[in-house]
Amino acid sequence: MTNSRNSPDDDPRNPTDDDPRNSPDENPTVHSLDPAVLGTDDDPLALGSRSPVGTYALVFDAPAATIDVGALGEHRVSAGAYVYVGSAFGTGGLRRVLRHRRVAAGDHDARHWHVDYLGGHPAVGLARVVCVTDRDVECAVATELASSLGSTPIEGFGSSDCSCDAHLARGDSVETATPLVEAAFRSKM
Repeated sequence: MTNSRNSPDDDPRNPTDDDPRNSPDENPTVHSLDPAVLGTDDDPLALGSRSPVGTYALVFDAPAATIDVGALGEHRVSAGAYVYVGSAFGTGGLRRVLRHRRVAAGDHDARHWHVDYLGGHPAVGLARVVCVTDRDVECAVATELASSLGSTPIEGFGSSDCSCDAHLARGDSVETATPLVEAAFRSKM
């Protein structure tokens, strides 16, 4: 007689096929989007309606500045591209990215997450959003970007709920960082 309690299928730590992080899509699309298209009729993710879940990266263009990052304190950042990696598997899904865009545009003042302090700085602009639906690759992409971009500018940024050093990496420019972000997502699929 087999003990069903020892079956991996019965272990609550093993996600089921119904778990959105185990999508049947064998070839997920990595979306690289202009933030201005999000929430519009041209938004391929339809973030204004029922949003899919997934992992995203926000690519910011920043000048040299001092940024207060809440509990992490004030940090001097050099000019360049700053890439934050997050995930959205809650009920709102990737609609969370719309909130980040509103913070970056100055239309939403609440600061809940580390990325709100960076994106909400008046001199910092949100230049690109890269994401994939139905995949939880947040830590893997953040680790890959720390390696490929070669810099973790603020220790602990965005990684308070995992063991990663940070979920923020810095590149020289948006133009050089964005292809590396897209490649990091593709390499983790």
